Amino acid sequence: MLRSAPKSDLSQAAPVTPLEDARLRAAFGRYGGGPLERHDAALVVADHQQRGPGGWFLCDCRPDADLPPVLVPVSMTHIRRHEDARWPPHDEACDFFREPAEQRAIVASHSASVVRPFRLARRINPFTPELRHDIAACSPHGRRPGLARLLARLVTDAGLQRIGPGWWKPTLGEQAKAIWAAARPIEIDAGVRLTEFFCTSPARLGELKARIEAAGEERFQGTRPHGILIARASAIADGLLTPIAGEPIPVRGRLAVFGERSGAVRLHSAQRAARAPWLVACVIGRAGAKEPVEALSAYAHPCADDAHLMLLDSDMERRTLAQLRSVQSWLARKMDTAMTIEKPLFDIGPEPDDDADPRPVLMPDFVVRAETPGAAGRTAIVETMGFADDAYRTHKARVHLLMRSALAGAPVVKHDFHEPAGWPQRDRDAFFWRTLRTSLTPPHGVSSVPASAGMSGISCIRPAHAP
Repeated sequence: MLRSAPKSDLSQAAPVTPLEDARLRAAFGRYGGGPLERHDAALVVADHQQRGPGGWFLCDCRPDADLPPVLVPVSMTHIRRHEDARWPPHDEACDFFREPAEQRAIVASHSASVVRPFRLARRINPFTPELRHDIAACSPHGRRPGLARLLARLVTDAGLQRIGPGWWKPTLGEQAKAIWAAARPIEIDAGVRLTEFFCTSPARLGELKARIEAAGEERFQGTRPHGILIARASAIADGLLTPIAGEPIPVRGRLAVFGERSGAVRLHSAQRAARAPWLVACVIGRAGAKEPVEALSAYAHPCADDAHLMLLDSDMERRTLAQLRSVQSWLARKMDTAMTIEKPLFDIGPEPDDDADPRPVLMPDFVVRAETPGAAGRTAIVETMGFADDAYRTHKARVHLLMRSALAGAPVVKHDFHEPAGWPQRDRDAFFWRTLRTSLTPPHGVSSVPASAGMSGISCIRPAHAP
């Protein structure tokens, strides 16, 4: 909830009314911006701007910061984000983190239909700034970097984001071979195939560096000579990747980490270690004309385990995947039902349109589909609910409705790690297991369960302690 305070005295801050909060978000939040909404919100802005010395709106999205993010009324018609050394930016998940036009660009960057070339290393010039190693946040709340888009395309086209009926875990060699096959049609500059400057083993990084050193500048028309390393990592830190096998790899520039939070709330080393292992894509090249070939930047995304390169969002999603595999096995054995598990890495919504209202990125945690002989196929959206705060739950409720619309009304089945409050996690796991099974093969005579307990629009029997 927003608060209002005289701009010179934050001690007098008081909450705005729920209606005022809703109007400001509908008009100036990342999903708003219509003329009617702006008209209604302008009345709120004018009212607060004319109080005493003028009121500022204070956002509650950064409880970690010494001072709250600020929204300043302008011309009694609109507001602007105020950021400087004193006033922090909004959290990346906040409604006010981006403008509506920026939100459309964020959604577009997560679309599978993006056809821009992968130009991941700009030309070297005398004014190239010194690269500074740091860890940067990356999530669907912000624009997807090109390196993240490349990794998502490779593992998706390699088939690693899908677990079909009768699936068994491929060997690492087979997964690497599939990634190489997915890399063949990709260009990293005009006429430069990715596979010419590609490596999927840290042990062969020296060979990749040698090929880059030998490449003539004329080969790369829009970029500097560079290549891509894909590797598994057991740890990441500022300026350093630790592969599961091999020597640590220094990263000279930015290391973007999926799931890292922006602002002062950053994952500490123990939290980051709990999300390992990682699948990492690195840009290998020169920072300057006379510099050695090295890792210039990197993008790290959690994967299922050391030997399974499916990209997941968190350690909690690994636990959800284990439940899904259990349901998949049970349905095959007991119901002759073939179940497919997919982990989408691209937006599933309609193509971004400048005339349409901006919307969130729509990437379900999982999509499961079941086929039973003689029966219609069924689809369910599976969401891992990893946080308990109201802002997270409110955002998820909005996104779930849009996901259902994009997938022909498929139900949302929640694997919750916080609700119902007071339940042991093993009961929540078992409830999720049976609810998903019911959604895919509805039994007769089930009793009604509140949607807040597990999913939308499906009935289920409350489970005992285990599936």
